Amino acid sequence: MMILEVNDVKKSFGGVAAVSGATFEVNKGTITSMIGPNGAGKTTLFNIINGIIKPDSGSIIFSDKNITGMKPHKIARTGISRTFQQAKVFKDMTVRDNLLLAKQADDTELKTVLKQVHYARELETKAGELSYGQQRLVELARAVLLPHKMLMLDEPTAGVNPAVRQELKQILKGLKDKGTTILLIEHDMDFVMDISDEVIVLTEGSVLTKGTPMEVKKDKRVLEAYLGK
Repeated sequence: MMILEVNDVKKSFGGVAAVSGATFEVNKGTITSMIGPNGAGKTTLFNIINGIIKPDSGSIIFSDKNITGMKPHKIARTGISRTFQQAKVFKDMTVRDNLLLAKQADDTELKTVLKQVHYARELETKAGELSYGQQRLVELARAVLLPHKMLMLDEPTAGVNPAVRQELKQILKGLKDKGTTILLIEHDMDFVMDISDEVIVLTEGSVLTKGTPMEVKKDKRVLEAYLGK
């Protein structure tokens, strides 16, 4: 069952096409990874889906609702929660206060969410005292805490050590098992191939191909897109 539908979305900046007719769907309850070489339009497309950037044309349908061009806070209320390429936590605030930015909750609920993301420090810990990997876990916990139907994760493994990467695999698989739909951008191909149900390959702002990890891995066009013909 489809939860997100991206239809012929286009966006240019100063006459340069960043997204040029991207079309794809994301199925409910799956982990879908978006990959592609630098400049393929991945983050721009993410920003269009969650309302940071308005598309020049095309449409975004989420959970049977047209969210094209809506403001980010209104899109969040439809059930899309997002993390960014760089961890965005308030370092002078405690972990508890960082989480409460998503929604009001008691400590029991906060600890339950933190347990889901394998975070083991105290709620009173200042976010600035955490390692970068732990800050990413707090950001993920905040995204999970926000009422959502789909998580959008922009390079969740960026800047984290191999141990945290392995942890993230288990975290995301656990969230999927609980019914969460996940759409992510990722450059770590081993990570992508291990956790994804489907992989979308972008190049020059449009979808080159989409399929299972194995199908994408065997597609010669994907290798050409990354390395050149």
